[in-house]
Amino acid sequence: MTFSKTIPFFIIILLVFIQCNKQDTSINLLSAPDNWRKETIEFPLSFAPSLNYKGTEYVRFAPGWGKQDSKEYFSYAFLWYLDEDPKLSTNTLESELEIYFNGLVQAVSEPNSQSLNNLPKAKAFFEKIDDQSYAGKVLTYDPFTTKKEVNLNIVVRHTPCKKIDKYLVIFRISPQQIDHPVWEKLNEVVVNVACE
Repeated sequence: MTFSKTIPFFIIILLVFIQCNKQDTSINLLSAPDNWRKETIEFPLSFAPSLNYKGTEYVRFAPGWGKQDSKEYFSYAFLWYLDEDPKLSTNTLESELEIYFNGLVQAVSEPNSQSLNNLPKAKAFFEKIDDQSYAGKVLTYDPFTTKKEVNLNIVVRHTPCKKIDKYLVIFRISPQQIDHPVWEKLNEVVVNVACE
């Protein structure tokens, strides 16, 4: 092989190597039905950069998520797949979800809107259920569909995954009360990672 043929060969190998190491954004570690839209976002989150984590957020949206009249309206789940222990507490969750939703509202709302500064700020309330679970509520604003305030019920489960040295925090969210059938669907959204 001559020198002039060797350089293109190594460039092709290098490009293949780089492509193979890129994260496949079509992969989502939350298992849900195929009609649940998915999204993958790397930390730091563009709309909430002060959440100081390294990792990935995986999101699954119920089919009726963006439909105001749907029983699945604003119902979705997301997973924080983190490199370090988030050291969750009720105070941490309240603070971080207020940052999260305030950032989301600001990012999605029209930047030139005169009422942008008058949008309601998120307010979160959580209780600890056990060593790994929390339940609470976030009062926030829907900048996507209704352009109105929305009260979200949230169940959080934190699982250290020692086998792969990761920390998993799954959030299940809906404005529907916890006994509504949509929560059966949300509870079927599970983390597709073997931790044991």
